[in-house]
Amino acid sequence: MADAANPPTKPTKASAPFVVIDAASANKARDGGADAPTPSAGHGRRWLRRACCGVAVGGALAAAAVLSLSLTVLRVRDPTLSMESVAVRRFSVRLDAASPARPLRINVTLSGAIVVRNPNYESMRFGASATEIFVDGAADPGPVGVGRAPPGEVPARGASRVAADVDVLVDRVAPAVVAQVLFGGGEVRLATRTAVDGRLSLLGGLYGRRTVRVAMRCRVALRVSAAAVAVAGNPACVADFGR
Repeated sequence: MADAANPPTKPTKASAPFVVIDAASANKARDGGADAPTPSAGHGRRWLRRACCGVAVGGALAAAAVLSLSLTVLRVRDPTLSMESVAVRRFSVRLDAASPARPLRINVTLSGAIVVRNPNYESMRFGASATEIFVDGAADPGPVGVGRAPPGEVPARGASRVAADVDVLVDRVAPAVVAQVLFGGGEVRLATRTAVDGRLSLLGGLYGRRTVRVAMRCRVALRVSAAAVAVAGNPACVADFGR
């Protein structure tokens, strides 16, 4: 009876536990910790490193280019001169009894071929060159002949040939030359000096213009007789550094 008065009751279900979800902790666990960089930050650092490397490589290439230009195109070297040949075009040898001070008249026109060489990487324009001729051993140190060659242009790392005619009045000098011709070996030794002024436009004038000057001295021997005047041997030339 007692069982009937107190019917059995169903056991109640246990209450579900209270769970708190921390979104920040969940993101931290998913990303592997708070110190792990985000994808955007890692990409930015990689881009910055690449940019720094590019700037360094560009600077090195620019420095190498400037150094190469300074050693080649922008480096101005002096041109050189050489006397390729000397020949006698006209001559006049005659006795002048009416002038005891100058009994022998010797007038010669020499034709010389001058070669201007340009070692630079830019073409060079040069003005008219002047050639002076002196007699070795003469008491008068002044020139006995002056000639000029026309202006021109020499290509880059090339050469240009210029012809110059010089009228030489050998009888202007003291009687020593006359005695050498009449009673000696008939040889007259001449010394020549040639100077050329040029101008270079570096990089087409963007880097400025440079003026250069080159000179040379040569020695030429003439064999003189009443019938002929000829050049003895080849001219011997050296650069005139004291220009």
